[in-house]
Amino acid sequence: MTDGEDSSGDGGLFSRARAPPPGEGRLRRVLVIGGVLLISVGVWMWVQGSEGGALRAMSPAQREAFYQETWRAQRVRCLADAGPTEPASRCRQRAQYLLQFPQCDEACRAELAPWLQGPGP
Repeated sequence: MTDGEDSSGDGGLFSRARAPPPGEGRLRRVLVIGGVLLISVGVWMWVQGSEGGALRAMSPAQREAFYQETWRAQRVRCLADAGPTEPASRCRQRAQYLLQFPQCDEACRAELAPWLQGPGP
């Protein structure tokens, strides 16, 4: 014990016997990276489906009322005879949103078509 050796015979604190196996660190990194990627994909999917999910979560009466209100705003602000009173980007965004409603039938799609085709009227 006078020369700094441990009496237990395992080689001391810095011995190779105490080091983790060589593949363990790599496996841990792969698992962490895989977990982060899996969580990222999950969050991305949740964000992509959030608007449609919110619409589906509404009761039919709520969804109908919200559709009518949004459609009325589109007609008044974007489809009026005097021309749009909102920026074209906002009208296009609202038109794309209206398409997500099940109430938006062929007539609805035809009326919204000019906003969905290009830079806007």
